[in-house]
Amino acid sequence: MTPALPAGRRVIGVDPGLAATGYGIVDGDGVRAVAVVSGVVRTKPSAARALRLAEIFDAIVRLIEEYHPDELAVEQQFVAENVRTAMIIGEARAVAMVAAATRGLPVYEFPVATIKQTITGFGTAPKTQVQAMIAMHLGAVATPVSLDASDALAVALTRLAGLRMESLLGAQPPMPPRVRAPRAPRMSAAPRVVAPRA
Repeated sequence: MTPALPAGRRVIGVDPGLAATGYGIVDGDGVRAVAVVSGVVRTKPSAARALRLAEIFDAIVRLIEEYHPDELAVEQQFVAENVRTAMIIGEARAVAMVAAATRGLPVYEFPVATIKQTITGFGTAPKTQVQAMIAMHLGAVATPVSLDASDALAVALTRLAGLRMESLLGAQPPMPPRVRAPRAPRMSAAPRVVAPRA
């Protein structure tokens, strides 16, 4: 018997970055998916970092309030060779997570390799290959030109793929508890009788 699919879910995926934060909102049930909107939040390099982060925060909040996603999915923090770059990306990532938390959205995090593996079948696939597979999953018309936006859609699709897996696991009957057979009582050896010496 084929398990019933879960109710449709709307997920906003985020590809964090200080200069450009990609976003993509997808409706899906773990098998089928439709792109709702995607794009990039760009900040001015000349602006103070705090103001740029605030701009990203406000943009994510506006998207949540306008499109009402059920969940937010974001790339997991990774350690880059350039520590400063890793810190900046981490700040943008944190801003997106806080924006979701203030609006009551659960947040799901995925390593970059997991996202690439889910979308392309290869954990080391280049961004252009991810974009090409997004076109296959969602249709060429829905595929954005920006790699940041297509990466964000990939994050959202990865979450939806996990939703399908959760449905399959949830539909399986629970495994019966293992019952160990009682051990047979250990028989003590018969006492040794020593005949008295004559």
